[in-house]
Amino acid sequence: MVEVTQDGVTVISEKNVTQHAQKLGVLATQLGYDGTLTVGALEDEIRFYQQRTVEACLELGKRLLLLKEMTPHGEFKQRIAMLNIHERTAQRFMSASLKFSKSDNLSFLKAVGNQSKLLELLVLDDDEVKALEQGGSIGDINLDDIDRMTASELRKALRDARSNETAKDNIIKKKDEKLNELDAELTKLQAPAKVKEKAETAKQQLSQSALSEIQSATLTLFNDIARFTNRCQAVAETIEEHGLYHLQEQYETSIVASFQQIAELSTTLGVQIDFENMVTPAWLQAEQGN
Repeated sequence: MVEVTQDGVTVISEKNVTQHAQKLGVLATQLGYDGTLTVGALEDEIRFYQQRTVEACLELGKRLLLLKEMTPHGEFKQRIAMLNIHERTAQRFMSASLKFSKSDNLSFLKAVGNQSKLLELLVLDDDEVKALEQGGSIGDINLDDIDRMTASELRKALRDARSNETAKDNIIKKKDEKLNELDAELTKLQAPAKVKEKAETAKQQLSQSALSEIQSATLTLFNDIARFTNRCQAVAETIEEHGLYHLQEQYETSIVASFQQIAELSTTLGVQIDFENMVTPAWLQAEQGN
């Protein structure tokens, strides 16, 4: 049975005092808290730490966790309301304290800089937090980026990183499925026909081999073109979805350069190709002339 006196000091029945004190002591030790464990002291310190620094946010979260542990069931919500702290906000402070209090990397906390950005980083898992602490990145976001960003910019960057990762995984999955289909078709077409060798002359065998080779090469090119097209479409979708229009010119230049390379193949292979007629055949020109 837990009772709270009017002066805010928690009184625990003799039956449960040892167990509760041990539990409270363990929590305080885990959080690195060495202050006074009374409701009044904790509330005074909560008021003190209600400011806009990362350290204050973590310290506030520690004391909220301890206050919640010390107060009877249902009373914590009333007490934080008297402290002008919304229940959702208190939960985020406590979550931040549990996630980031164990961090001993000062450069990480310095880069975060303020409470708002720290709370935005709650979406990260422990491995991602560790990666940032060790100088790594989440998507394209590193500690220097976090230091420069506002809280709203950081929220958008984290959301975009998650979205890009999911989109990339989906694109890779779809492309792999398509390539598997094309590879299966290629394998089927490349399988040698079961014909009797005695029925073919040496010239027929050579002709068949040459035709098979060009068919195989052609299908391989079609496969590669399909890969190229899928990847270009994925880039175009990313540019459109995320408004990366400053990349559009470079995107188009790369595609033009690719087709120029293809056009040069006709000279290399000694095959004359009328590209203008391919794009606008004579019959189409006649219709347009009419």
